[in-house]
Amino acid sequence: MSKPTIFLSHISEEKELAAIFKDQIEDSFLGLVDIFVSSDVKSIPLGKNWLDQVSNGLRTCKAMLLLCSPSSISRPWINFEAGAAWAREIEVAPICHSGMRPVDLPLPISLLQGLEASDPQKVEQVFHLIARQLGSSAPAIDVRSIVNKVKAFEAPYKLRLRYASDAAALKAVGKGIIITNILSHNPETTIVMNNVWERDFTMFRPYLDNLEAAGGLQYSFRVIEITAGGEDGGAYGILNLHVTKELYDAIKQI
Repeated sequence: MSKPTIFLSHISEEKELAAIFKDQIEDSFLGLVDIFVSSDVKSIPLGKNWLDQVSNGLRTCKAMLLLCSPSSISRPWINFEAGAAWAREIEVAPICHSGMRPVDLPLPISLLQGLEASDPQKVEQVFHLIARQLGSSAPAIDVRSIVNKVKAFEAPYKLRLRYASDAAALKAVGKGIIITNILSHNPETTIVMNNVWERDFTMFRPYLDNLEAAGGLQYSFRVIEITAGGEDGGAYGILNLHVTKELYDAIKQI
């Protein structure tokens, strides 16, 4: 008799969190349930067609756990996999983390009973859901241990999400010259940008302020000359940037 499969849907950046739940579930249920995780080599062995294996997992799974964060919830594959489970009318449990809450989930996912991964009382519901698929009682689990692992993942991940949001905004203004300069230098070095118009710096400043407050960079701007002459006139100066490796790595991903 084949073991029931639970499909754990996630984006690649959150594979560490997916592994936390996969390992805990398999250990708690003594291997009586398979957890399909697309980033796990046991779920998709080397050499197997990735899409075929995912499609088979969606066809055969008994329930789905959906990792939902501010980053993942808008990704096409997350919504595709959730839609496939919805169409089969199987249980789908949104597991919110890293700043996402059940009340923040968009329709139609918000119609499902979501929970927060850092809430000890709620996390236990995941194991009750799986127990229903097995027709058994839920095992005793160390909920506090799971929550501590979740929080250890969330702390640096939420910072990367914050970096990515402001970095993406910087990329969208001023023809992306700030991002281009950052990526053309090594992190933890001082970048000197000469002849930056003050009117351009005014566009950059809110995002630079946010990134500085989050600890991703330090910056300074100094006006060196003011010119006259209509649209071509104005003040310009020197912008100095010192970017951390964490922010640099986040920028490379956008």
